[in-house]
Amino acid sequence: MNTVVARYSLAAVALLAAFVTSAGVYKWEDDQGRVHYGDLPAGDVSTQEIEIDEAPSAAPASDSMDRQEKRRRLLESMQEERYEKEANRAAEKAERERDHRKCIRYRDRMRQYESAGRMYTLDRDGNRVYMSTQERDRAMQDLRASISKYCH
Repeated sequence: MNTVVARYSLAAVALLAAFVTSAGVYKWEDDQGRVHYGDLPAGDVSTQEIEIDEAPSAAPASDSMDRQEKRRRLLESMQEERYEKEANRAAEKAERERDHRKCIRYRDRMRQYESAGRMYTLDRDGNRVYMSTQERDRAMQDLRASISKYCH
């Protein structure tokens, strides 16, 4: 709400400045031939009113509106970028947490494999099927690869 009031105040000041600058400017020459300028005509000396172009600070309302629209678009763009960065950070954090949990799980399994005398898997009926030495080595190699992938 304060920014709206400030904008209208600024616009009012700009319009007031435009009216003040539109007051007449007079040019006259004194007895010694020097040229003078003023906002009031000289008393008994011949004066001439001169025209001065509008001050560049008094921009047309359409320029002001265009500027406000550009500012609004820029702010919206910046806000969208901020939201996108926050979403990316949250996604990266969640991914790091998942990787950390996987790392812990694979390291625990590796400790179990290293301390176990014999390893087995269960078949469909729930019976133990013992692994051969090559199968065990392959399973441990797969675990090492998973550990190196998820434990940075």
